[in-house]
Amino acid sequence: MLNISQFKLYPTEKDMNLWDFSREINALEQFEKKGKKQMAEEKEDKPLSRRERFKKYRDKRLYQAVRAIKLCENMANKNSYDYTEEESSIIIRNIREAFNDLQHAFKKGEKKTKFFS
Repeated sequence: MLNISQFKLYPTEKDMNLWDFSREINALEQFEKKGKKQMAEEKEDKPLSRRERFKKYRDKRLYQAVRAIKLCENMANKNSYDYTEEESSIIIRNIREAFNDLQHAFKKGEKKTKFFS
């Protein structure tokens, strides 16, 4: 049996069951891993060049964008979702506008600010 009091992370008077304790330990471990990763990235004293910054964010942002579109694609399943033709055209129109803004930004090399209404 696991003795919660053997861990020095919490005062022994804190009343928690094993489930809560294991969840908190897991959260602390994940926080610690993220902190170490961020600290390793911050140790780089030399600022990244514009090209290095582009490469750093390119894959992550592209993956997130494609994933978001795939999730919207899942909503087209009539067996799982009920939607009107108007609602589907709104989704498609917004994605198309965002894509056109992206194309325009890369052609012009500047960011276009657009406010949603």
